[in-house]
Amino acid sequence: MSEAVSGLRAWVNGLMPSSVASALGDADGWSPDGADAYCGRCGASAGPGSTDASGCVFCRGKPIAWSGTVRLSGYVEPMDGWIKAMKFGRHWSWGPHLGRLLAEGVEMPEDGNSVVVCPVPMPWRRRWGRGFNQSALMAEALAAARGWPCVELLRRTRHTAPQTAVPPSRRAANIRGSFALRPIDATGCRVLLVDDVKTTGATLHACAGLLKKAGADEVRVAVAAVADPKGRDFKAL
Repeated sequence: MSEAVSGLRAWVNGLMPSSVASALGDADGWSPDGADAYCGRCGASAGPGSTDASGCVFCRGKPIAWSGTVRLSGYVEPMDGWIKAMKFGRHWSWGPHLGRLLAEGVEMPEDGNSVVVCPVPMPWRRRWGRGFNQSALMAEALAAARGWPCVELLRRTRHTAPQTAVPPSRRAANIRGSFALRPIDATGCRVLLVDDVKTTGATLHACAGLLKKAGADEVRVAVAAVADPKGRDFKAL
């Protein structure tokens, strides 16, 4: 077990609800994926040597609005259970924990204070019902761990069906026009866009495109999990 994971588990035992600490204890042997376990461009699971600077079989030749992805895991056990507990079981404290884990693996070119962490926004009705935006909790913890500012550069303009309730072929249309920039100039910034799960990437593509229009020099993505690009685990989300 890495020193980072050991330290985070100690932090969890001290500050998180016992149910979360217990779940981590049951996952002995788990550690975040190394960079060679997935595509650094789209985040899809890929074996060593199967990716290069142009991506992997799932993304090579396809336009992506961000320049790189860091993840903790595929959407598989035990990560899938942790995310479900966070999103649907009101175990909000998974958010800060996953954000701190992501902070260990993120690499961002730094020029002074140019790195800004930005969460993917949530429709207000869903946030009101859940009580929190898990992406914001993750982003805030990640930013605090690395000493970067966390700024909500984006907002939701309308309510949409959850992406996981929509067929993959219709997800881009489902969220089209549902994000907008806040009146903040991102010129010269390198933005780290944070979300809990990447499925088809439609949400991240829409958000990253807006951030680049706002003047961001670069947008990178940090997520807890990446779903199977073939859609075999979409229904489990």
